[in-house]
Amino acid sequence: MGAPFTGSWDAVADAAYYAGAGFEAGWLLVSIALCLLALWMGHRHESKANAD
Repeated sequence: MGAPFTGSWDAVADAAYYAGAGFEAGWLLVSIALCLLALWMGHRHESKANAD
């Protein structure tokens, strides 16, 4: 905190975008897989919790 910032906010936004550039489809697949995993784990948990 308090460090001098001499760049521009446009450069910050570009750097954040380009850090993952070229792997957009990969990140999409990773996020879809994580969503499916969360859905499956949530369903399994609720099935066990309501089995009584």
